[in-house]
Amino acid sequence: MKKFYKAMSIAAALLMAGLLSGCGGGSSTTASTEPSGTVALSLTDAPADNEAVSAVYVTFDSVQYQYVDGNSSWQEVNLTESRTVNLLALQDGNTTLLSQVDLPAGKIAQVRFMIDTEKCYIVVDEQNKTLEVPSGDQTGYKAVGGFTIPAGGIVNVTADFDLRKSLTVTGNGRYILNPTIKIVDNSEVGEINGTVTVDTNGSTAVIYAYADETWDNNETNATNNFSHAVSSTKVSNGTYILPWLTVGTYDLAVLAYDVNGDFEAVMGFVNNVTVSPNQTTTQDIIDPLDDYLP
Repeated sequence: MKKFYKAMSIAAALLMAGLLSGCGGGSSTTASTEPSGTVALSLTDAPADNEAVSAVYVTFDSVQYQYVDGNSSWQEVNLTESRTVNLLALQDGNTTLLSQVDLPAGKIAQVRFMIDTEKCYIVVDEQNKTLEVPSGDQTGYKAVGGFTIPAGGIVNVTADFDLRKSLTVTGNGRYILNPTIKIVDNSEVGEINGTVTVDTNGSTAVIYAYADETWDNNETNATNNFSHAVSSTKVSNGTYILPWLTVGTYDLAVLAYDVNGDFEAVMGFVNNVTVSPNQTTTQDIIDPLDDYLP
């Protein structure tokens, strides 16, 4: 009988030890000592060419982040609720905050935006039209550019959707959005602005910013459509603003467009404009443009 009670005592002790071990294991798996930081992600846009387009509404469901050492996995951040944004309202340096979230510190390789394609539309000649967003709710749209989330700190980044490159109008009146998105760290960008007194004979003047020596004459053909430009803006009331440019040297191409957004002519160039972090570079553009050429 004594052996029986002794065996029962040992079994009870082992059972209790197992329970305590299980409780301790649960605590260690839920607790995290991984350092984290905050990502504040905003949106901005460059203008579309077609003046008949007054608004482009895109609805965002979530944002996904991929770490440099993340083995191709994505960390998804669902928005509190779907967010519909008129991208055309975010020109000339204007932004809107899309998401602010705490994430593990580290280097982000890419960002991907997941879109609710059923809630996207475009306003053309004051009428709402269907905006097709292929694969926006399936694979989403990746942004070019990375940044670092600092441990215990915050990084402010901006995604430039650039509707001029992203929006396509087909011959049968379909509107298709295939976003060309650039991500920049706000601490590593600057701005170029100034006045413009170039005579465009009544046409709309558009200024394109090119990374130094990346312009070539093929930019003016129909298929390229100035696709190598990193940013663009329309001249409004004799002034222009080129925000969210990463630090470096740029060449500016001054172009003329008709009221339908069709390219007419290259008016000239301004070369070797330097952008410094968190600085505004003033570059006034006047006739004759040949004065700016090297």
